[in-house]
Amino acid sequence: MNKLTHLATILTMASMLVACQDDSKTETKEPEAAKSLTKTFTLAAPQLNDFSVADIDAPTSPPINTSRDTVSFITKISAEFKIASPSTSHSIHSDEYWTKVSGAELNSGVALTISQASSVIRISPRADTSSGALIHSKAISPENIQLLKQNDKTSNTKAKSYIKSLADPQALATAGLTDDSSALLLSADAKAGKYRLRVNEKLQPNASYMINVKEKNSPYQLKLTSKNAVSSTQTSIPFELELTNSKTVLKPSASLKHADGSFQALKVEQINGQWQAKLPVVNAMPSNNLGLSEIQLQVSTQVAGKAVVRTVKKAFKQFVPSAKIQPQITSQWLNGLPESLTVALDMSQAGRFSVAGYLTGVDQLGIDRPILKTESASWLTPNSTEITLKLDAELIVKSGLNPPYKLQGLTLKDQGQMARLSYQAHGLTLN
Repeated sequence: MNKLTHLATILTMASMLVACQDDSKTETKEPEAAKSLTKTFTLAAPQLNDFSVADIDAPTSPPINTSRDTVSFITKISAEFKIASPSTSHSIHSDEYWTKVSGAELNSGVALTISQASSVIRISPRADTSSGALIHSKAISPENIQLLKQNDKTSNTKAKSYIKSLADPQALATAGLTDDSSALLLSADAKAGKYRLRVNEKLQPNASYMINVKEKNSPYQLKLTSKNAVSSTQTSIPFELELTNSKTVLKPSASLKHADGSFQALKVEQINGQWQAKLPVVNAMPSNNLGLSEIQLQVSTQVAGKAVVRTVKKAFKQFVPSAKIQPQITSQWLNGLPESLTVALDMSQAGRFSVAGYLTGVDQLGIDRPILKTESASWLTPNSTEITLKLDAELIVKSGLNPPYKLQGLTLKDQGQMARLSYQAHGLTLN
């Protein structure tokens, strides 16, 4: 009996030793090797509201940003975030107009069109550099300003003044208008029509002044809609123009103001119902990449027998189409997740460019939702045109979103010109 008990104990201990040996094998098992993969994808076809450049050209103006550093950012994005296309055009409303006059014209009297009572008229002295030196016209004392109804046959001393109140440069400075301007408020009983503004103090004949007539809350608002950016390959600026509460056919005049302050008159024509302001061939582009250009439009028309004058202006960016994204994009994958995307550009001149986009995944309802935003900027040359967008596997896993992953909102910018060159709402499907 004792021998049988001893044998059972030995067998039990042997069994335990065998079990311990099996556990030891599991703990020391080697992990599977990471599986890396390279895939190449082709950009999707452009969709509505996508835009890009066609022919590549080299900028002639020095770049604003010349940094050679490469920088990359990954930003976690809420799944509720809506990826929106950038606005390519914008509308501006105007209830005012302005005109440039000389000191001699102010002394003899300047004709102004007023379409409603209680309008505000401001006279601002301007700087002049035509002589090579900066000459600033002097401020005007408001008590020397006279506003009379045109065709008033009474003498100046007996004619009714339609000025309700005046403000001098010091008073306007407290309101933030620090350009030495003077202003007057038209009286409430003034009727719409032609008036004559005159200054009864001796001004330099060639002095320069800007007169601004502001008709606040006027029912006649001039609305201008035009592009936010214009390529140097474009020979004209398309725009839409509308005067509210009016069906009058408008005949606008246009001018172009460059970032350096110089003006160019533009020819305006209407082609198939689309207004176009023709850009001049000479000096069509700004002399530098700083600042913005500006289109200014003016109309003078009649609405229900009432004269209405309006000026409206809108800033826009003129740029050279310096690069575009090549259709083939290479991606690196690790363990079934995308790690990075490498984009190559078509370009003809070295410069600093940035590429950005949103990585999305699919939720349980089959809806694409953003996971992260990736962006990268680098100095590129015609011999080194690639820029890499990094991704983050941990953010992809934590999002809980499933494949197929997509690159959306793909944007290319030229940081030397501070210009957006292309946008593609849907770039790639990474499958």
